Amino acid sequence: MPKLKVVAAALALALALDLGGAVALAQGVAPGGGIGNSTGIGSGLGGGPGGTGPQYPNGTTQPTLPPPPPPGGAPVPLHRPSPAPVPLIARPSYAPQPTEPFAPTPPRLPATVPLRLLQAPPEDLAFLKGCWRTEVFQHAGHPGITTWCFDGKGSGRFLHTRLDEPGYFCRGPAHAAYAGLQLGFEALQTSCSDDSDSGPGDLGCRANGDAAQCSGNGWSGRVYRVR
Repeated sequence: MPKLKVVAAALALALALDLGGAVALAQGVAPGGGIGNSTGIGSGLGGGPGGTGPQYPNGTTQPTLPPPPPPGGAPVPLHRPSPAPVPLIARPSYAPQPTEPFAPTPPRLPATVPLRLLQAPPEDLAFLKGCWRTEVFQHAGHPGITTWCFDGKGSGRFLHTRLDEPGYFCRGPAHAAYAGLQLGFEALQTSCSDDSDSGPGDLGCRANGDAAQCSGNGWSGRVYRVR
């Protein structure tokens, strides 16, 4: 009886050794070798040589992937960015500058064609359309000139400047009309750069051969077309 127990024990030991070798082979370990280098759950999940896990060369780590969009797509932002402002295109001003279209600063346009009037007033003032400039005359102790501009119906404006004070001017609306045989240039309202209203005053012109004779405010002379 004791001999049967010894034989049974020997068979059990041999069976255990065979099973251990089979398990070691299944885990990639030589029979009788240790399993310290295994993953503990089978080499099929490891990342080392022979494993089926993902490989990252040069010791890099797994890249970080963006989170998947939520069900139904990405949410729409509540505040959308404002469009870029459209640059404004500068437009020229329709309000004339104080010296337009008279341009009193040198060089001035040549003035060689004098105003000529008929002995009898014409039916309209179409001949007066344009700009007319006086000869140099003294006003308030300063030499100056006055430029009158009219349309074909006698409406217009005037500008008076001083030759010895380039920054000084007087201006305002004007009107031209016949009174009998005299053509009058009237300053309707005058404003000057020194905040005064002391303009050169009105003109009255009469036919006088090839050039009309004009006078006003102590001055007498001719006016010439400049436009």
